[in-house]
Amino acid sequence: MKVKERMMAVLHHEEPDVIPFSAYTVLVPRGDVERELRSMGLCLVDVVYGVHGINTPDVKMQTTEAVASLNANDRLLCVTKQKHVLDRVYFTPLGKLNEKYTANYATSEWPAEWVIKDVKDYEVAEYILDDTEFFPRYDDFVKAEKMMGNDGIVEAIAPKSPIQSMLYELLGYKTFALHYHLHRKEFDQLFRLYTRKQLEMYKVIAESPAEVILSFENITGTMTSPKIFEEYCMPFYNEAAQILHSKDKIFMVHLDGKLKCLRDLIAKTPIDVIEAFTPPPIGDMTIEEALATWKGKVLWTNFPATEYLEAGLERVEKETISMLNSAAPGRDFAMAVTEDIGDIMSLEYMKVLTTIARQVAEHGAYPLAKTSPSPVACR
Repeated sequence: MKVKERMMAVLHHEEPDVIPFSAYTVLVPRGDVERELRSMGLCLVDVVYGVHGINTPDVKMQTTEAVASLNANDRLLCVTKQKHVLDRVYFTPLGKLNEKYTANYATSEWPAEWVIKDVKDYEVAEYILDDTEFFPRYDDFVKAEKMMGNDGIVEAIAPKSPIQSMLYELLGYKTFALHYHLHRKEFDQLFRLYTRKQLEMYKVIAESPAEVILSFENITGTMTSPKIFEEYCMPFYNEAAQILHSKDKIFMVHLDGKLKCLRDLIAKTPIDVIEAFTPPPIGDMTIEEALATWKGKVLWTNFPATEYLEAGLERVEKETISMLNSAAPGRDFAMAVTEDIGDIMSLEYMKVLTTIARQVAEHGAYPLAKTSPSPVACR
């Protein structure tokens, strides 16, 4: 099988020849090692954020950008290592709001100052949401898929669910907690409006040529309680999945945190693929437990970065075999690197990828047979 065919077989609950192993394209610097990885069967995964366009007729946004101060060593690194500070200001007839992000061109943006800082900001935030319109913008995805060919898959990115966007992007966890308890009326009113607008966006995404739709939820039970998940996340997943499934799309959600307290609720969702699932020591569910609990869902499993950062390459080899053992016989299972393990511009990092790829190539034939004796206890 070609790597794309292999990965799509798993996503469709079919049988691959070998367990797929993938990495986001931004985490695989180009060069000799990258070419070797592809020859070993690495499936590249590209993500396209803009399959929907956004228009705000009565809201104007101004963004200023500055490179953060760099030390001498940083100046020797490529631009992907440089930190940028983005300051966005939204101007509306009701007033203005602003947010700040730190950005790393190799990965993503992280908020340094959230949009909503006080309950009085809700009115302006609702105006911005209500003013937002969505329209198709599929050209970039079509180009990316043609460029990728059979070397991997291209996913269309959908937004986080409304409650996760409020938590991570609009309020931040401290303001989120305070407003949830002290200003529930305003909190829920914003959530309902956000839900309506997000579902409008999902309808545009569902009409795109993308088959695989990924929502970068980043959910962890330490931040999203079972009560919040059941009340706010699950109803949205049900509606979003209905929209996507009506157009034969695969609904994939990035769930990479501690999920044990949410496992039974996740099992009840219509999510097709649990992407970036991370076993211990970062997560708190084993691969065996996840596969047994989430029957009918694909488990696309992230290699836990701490295995290399704390123990080196020898541990990477052993942990890869242990993960394959844990997943046997391997139905509805794939492996991945979905986060930067150390310095992605170093040869040491690339050795991590080649070590995983080599073990998958040697021990990952489907159906998986447990390697005996296991180098480490299966988690």
